[in-house]
Amino acid sequence: MPDTDAKILLTGASQGIGKAIAVALAKDQHAVVGISRSRPNPADFGSSRYFCWQGVDLSNGTEIEKFVASVDSVAFRALILSAVDYGDGARHPASAITAEEWHRIVGTTCVGQSLLTSLFLPKLMANPHGIIVNISSDVAILPSPGRAAYSASKAGLHAMLRAVAAENAVEKLRVYQLIPTFQSLTEGIRRRRPADFDFSSYADPAVIAAVVRQLVSSSASTPPGSYLVHRDGTLHPFSEITRI
Repeated sequence: MPDTDAKILLTGASQGIGKAIAVALAKDQHAVVGISRSRPNPADFGSSRYFCWQGVDLSNGTEIEKFVASVDSVAFRALILSAVDYGDGARHPASAITAEEWHRIVGTTCVGQSLLTSLFLPKLMANPHGIIVNISSDVAILPSPGRAAYSASKAGLHAMLRAVAAENAVEKLRVYQLIPTFQSLTEGIRRRRPADFDFSSYADPAVIAAVVRQLVSSSASTPPGSYLVHRDGTLHPFSEITRI
């Protein structure tokens, strides 16, 4: 991997939206370090020298700490949070969620990525205009029935990053939270839907990847904050409550 520029760290790089982001950034010759529980398919990246992968289980705090220590001498300018754990993928009421499922979903999506963020903040702040991009979700804002654990995990990470943004001047750190207004058609979604499911309302993950590419580019002019992402790739500022 080229050593000329500070790297971009991406979680959830092996599949879905995370993989789409990794492929798009590497194609643009951004040096990307991807981490995930499972190994990405090398065929997705061809012979690109702009992407490298490290296996990290985000539900394991010790693994996260060891990974951060292993890249202590590497400069990073952006952190993209795209990892997610849906549990068994089935919708069921909160009363049916097991302790194991709570720990896995919240531990990966919220706690693990929050720990990674807190450990990475000094590295991001060491570069001018450090960047964090979180692939948030509508359930972080408006939880839906049967998805209590997933909603809690996404809402927790969303709130944690709002606190990070409030603690740091935008001149040093820009925090973006992207809330897609559509479902992305990923391999995981296909597996969780019936064979005859109508995906016509779904969009390619490349839509979100294109937005992330713009936000981490040197010419990015979008102010930090939370944004709704529409199917055509346009952004609409999402007004968060800042005071009660």
